[in-house]
Amino acid sequence: MYVGCLIVDFHIPATASLKDKRSIVKSNIQRAQQRFNASIVELADHDLWRRATIGAAACGAEPGQIEGQLRALLSFLEADPRWEALRVDFTWR
Repeated sequence: MYVGCLIVDFHIPATASLKDKRSIVKSNIQRAQQRFNASIVELADHDLWRRATIGAAACGAEPGQIEGQLRALLSFLEADPRWEALRVDFTWR
């Protein structure tokens, strides 16, 4: 069994408060969880209103399948114009 992890740091320029940030982060996580078979959470920067760190993990028998799934998830998250990815990190085990 293989496990893939994706960690993405996002900048959210259009937010004016933590409430705005949480709305954007929560909606993107919920939409991604409905579409992809992966665990997705906000990992860090909970108190910063223009930053978010999102983590996702997926497991499977084929590393190529997991990589494809996490890359599709990354593309899905990056498609939202309300935020931009600053740093992307993939980890495999």
